[in-house]
Amino acid sequence: MGNHTSRENTKEEELLSKWTNEERKQLVENKQALPEYYSKELFDSLTERTRLDYLQTAYDILKLKDTQKIYDIFQICVKKHKISLQTFVLWTVTSSIPLWYSQAGQNVIIKDIHQHDPKRLVDYLLNYAIEQKEKSESTDWLFEEQEEKESKKGSDKDDWKAKSTSSPSTLSDIEFMDWLKNVPCMFNLFYLIAEYAFLGCTQKDKDSLHQRRLAHLASPQLSSFSELVSPYDYFMLMQHVPTHCLSSDTKGINHQLLYSSKRDGISWQVFVNKIVGQGATLIIIKSKDGSIFGGYADEAWEYQKTNWYGNISNFLFQLSPKYGAWLGQDVNNHYQYLCWGKKSLPNGLGMGGQFDYCGLWVDADFLNGHSRAGPSCSTFKSPQLTKDDTFTIDKVEGKPKEIRNIYNFLC
Repeated sequence: MGNHTSRENTKEEELLSKWTNEERKQLVENKQALPEYYSKELFDSLTERTRLDYLQTAYDILKLKDTQKIYDIFQICVKKHKISLQTFVLWTVTSSIPLWYSQAGQNVIIKDIHQHDPKRLVDYLLNYAIEQKEKSESTDWLFEEQEEKESKKGSDKDDWKAKSTSSPSTLSDIEFMDWLKNVPCMFNLFYLIAEYAFLGCTQKDKDSLHQRRLAHLASPQLSSFSELVSPYDYFMLMQHVPTHCLSSDTKGINHQLLYSSKRDGISWQVFVNKIVGQGATLIIIKSKDGSIFGGYADEAWEYQKTNWYGNISNFLFQLSPKYGAWLGQDVNNHYQYLCWGKKSLPNGLGMGGQFDYCGLWVDADFLNGHSRAGPSCSTFKSPQLTKDDTFTIDKVEGKPKEIRNIYNFLC
């Protein structure tokens, strides 16, 4: 008994030596009360264990970044609470997204986050792997009958839906780990949960916050937020923008609302005056049929440039009724186009595809547009973004992703 205790003490000391003095102090201190949004079930599954196991689990997740530990925690939750993978993802999302914002002091967003439904993000993460598989097989229609392809897709989706939503979950280790490795941001979300459970809420200095933003462990700096996307939607979109739009160690980067049809009026001239020359932008559109969609342009919109331009970092996205983002495919250079006042050229804003068949097109009348895929946009391999291939604009927002010489923290 004595030898066993001695070995445990030695192992504990060895594990503690892997942490800084401040981290060691936080590991052994009593933690503050859990925030309302943090799942007690997840917290207990991480922390209710022997001291040695507690230290080992903290080390494995936070230092070694051992993804197998997430499956172990999942299994504890399944045995204790009879949950499905869907419920596990829901607990993870609702516990971690507020922590993602809190890293950058976005307290206003955290305060109101309960008003938003996380279901779209939960379903996106749950089905991300199978959706990506479908994207990679999107040219199969050239080699097999469409009916056969649709049948296979439907069968795979149905099988996964049954497995991921059944309670209690019967997913095997292999099935869970295969899903996890194909959802890149899932480990980051769980890392935030584990970090809070073991180390509590710690203040991050400027350099540390910069690195965390680049690693998708903290939100970019925000000076205003969108009416068209939820905090959960914004997290998803930020997984796809290039790192130079997330943070910089040489200049301040602040995400702010550049144009809002509600604030600035439905005006093409005001819209283009606001976005031209402003660096990278995220354009978000809500159509009259309720669809929410848009595009990210990595290069600045230019005044009266009459050719397509942009780069492969551009992407199109859809938030409602479906959910997803489609990146540039390096098939052509039709990433972005902006022109108005020219009789001999199409007047409007375009992203992807070709004139009259764009992945996203907004007419210069600022009332109508189209999204024609047929079956997918060549530039982004994106589907039709709206219920019909033409749409009527309801609301528009434009957010710049890179604002030079601004660096301030919201408290």
